[in-house]
This record gives sequence, structure tokens and C-alpha cells, in this order.
Amino acid sequence: MIKAIFGIKQGPFGGIDLKLLPQQQQIIDIIKIHSQLGGFSVVIGDPGVGKSVIREHVEQLGQQRDTVVVSFSRTMHTYLNILKQLAESFQINVPMKALEKALIQVAYNHVRDKKTLYTVIDEAHLLDMAVLRKLRLLFDRFPKKHNLVLLGQRDLLYYLSMMANAVSKAELPIHKHCYH
Repeated sequence: MIKAIFGIKQGPFGGIDLKLLPQQQQIIDIIKIHSQLGGFSVVIGDPGVGKSVIREHVEQLGQQRDTVVVSFSRTMHTYLNILKQLAESFQINVPMKALEKALIQVAYNHVRDKKTLYTVIDEAHLLDMAVLRKLRLLFDRFPKKHNLVLLGQRDLLYYLSMMANAVSKAELPIHKHCYH
């Protein structure tokens, strides 16, 4: 409808193959490296600086045979909803009581099949501190060929620094990438 009204051939918000800026490519490369070590990466930036472009490029990694990418931005900001979305993505159908254990088992199955896992959560600055702690504890039990990538605004860095104060820094290895 927009195309007909304005007489354009391509929609204004879709189908554009965005090229990465050098600093964005560097962040993608770092995310890939950390996925081999069991990483927890954080990309911080103001609205409009390109975090969604980074997310889209990480999502494209899922087209490779040896990579599984689970990405979402509409988590409703609760741990339970994140677990449900992960279960749906991995096609897991178990009772809620057994969901964490099933997610961990599926992750190990993927790694046994020589796949690298990426879990990307956009708008992570909207998550509550308790949710971030639970996610950290869950993903600590995932295999090493996994990277939890949190994309968010500056508030996320503050929440994570508060979380780092609540646990020893040895328990919370965070690789953060900030840009403006």
C-alpha cells in the first residue's frame, strides 16, 4: 500500500542489505570469538547507532550449517517468557518445571553436533536485574560453544555493573562493546 501511494518500488523499511561499518564488523568478529569460549557479550549504544544492524548480522550467521541463532526482542521482560521463547525456538515441549534442564540438554546436543550457539536478546536494558541474574545462572550451565549477546542502551551497563558488585567478578565474565 505504501508503495502504491508514494509510487516507490521498494518498501522503506525492508529488503535493504545493510553493510557493516568497520566498528560493527569488529564487534561481530569479537562476538564470534567469544562464542568459542562460552561468552557473554554486551553491545551498548544509544538508539539509532546500529545495534539492530549487528543483531541482523548475527542472525544471518544462523544460515551457516554449523551455527544456531536464537534471537528475540519482545521478551515481555520476564524470565519465564524468555524461557518459553527459547523453548519454542528449540522446539522443546516439556513442563515448565523441566524447561531449564531441557534447554541445557538441547544446547549440549547442538554442541555435540559441532554447532555454535548464539542467543541474542535485543532491548535487554528493559530486563529486570533479577531476570539478568537468572539468565546468567542459566547460561553458565550451557556448553562453552555458546554466546549470550545482550543488546541495549546505557542503562544495561549500569544494571550489569550493579550485578557485578553483587557477585564476584570471577563468576561474571562480561565482554562489553560500547559505541556512539
